[in-house]
Amino acid sequence: MAMVTNLQDWVESEMMRGRYIFTKEDVLALHLPITMNALQNSLNRLTRRGIIMSPWKNFYVAIPTEYKLKGIVPPSFYIDRLMRFLGRDYYVSLLSAAALNGATHQSPMVFQVTVDGKPVRSGVKNGTMLEFTLCQNLPLKFTKQVKTQMGYMNVAGAELTALDIVAEEEKIGGLGRVAELLIELSETISLGDDKLALLKYFSSPTIQRLGYLLEQIENQDLANDLYALMKRSGKQMRRVPLKQSVPFTNDMPRNRRWNIIENYKIEIDEL
Repeated sequence: MAMVTNLQDWVESEMMRGRYIFTKEDVLALHLPITMNALQNSLNRLTRRGIIMSPWKNFYVAIPTEYKLKGIVPPSFYIDRLMRFLGRDYYVSLLSAAALNGATHQSPMVFQVTVDGKPVRSGVKNGTMLEFTLCQNLPLKFTKQVKTQMGYMNVAGAELTALDIVAEEEKIGGLGRVAELLIELSETISLGDDKLALLKYFSSPTIQRLGYLLEQIENQDLANDLYALMKRSGKQMRRVPLKQSVPFTNDMPRNRRWNIIENYKIEIDEL
């Protein structure tokens, strides 16, 4: 194999072979006849020219032709490789997972991912907001693999997504937004016996709030299934407010089945 002498030529030859993702370590392994400063300058120059992008330090994505105009590659293109680069277990979650589970009325401006380990800083990466949620015990059994242009990525299943959006309601626009999403997700949610183990990953208040919301959107069948699962799980239903961040008193109206203090009125926009 001829020695590589030009970084751009190498990137373009890799793209021709369908290889769009590389790390600085990959570049160093080429042993280009240039200094480290010159190598970094070459990477910076290719970035400025819209040939490559760097969504993370020392991690690069060659921009495919179909994304050249905007110069932004969607995170689904590289998220699995990025998480492997960072050595993290992960799954695509919240609004991003909802969109991939049938919530077609919403197109999130943020790409949300749940990871384990140390906190990962959220931020805008090449025009796309990457938002990370930390969870030390990922319920990977309840994720699915969704095909991408570069392989597959882990995505929360509908049931995991439903619990996640309740637990992290502030990150997706509030309980009204949660209710709207549940209306769409409910078509693909199944709360049979095989989902019993999923409940151990979530607190009782989160499960209670999901059950309450399922009744609010008038999906009594799913609410009944969840209630049966919660009873079997052995989790206790202590009195909790519907919205944690809103003040409440014990003399407020209470939903007795789910032991929810109704300290917040849910408003669902027209879908």
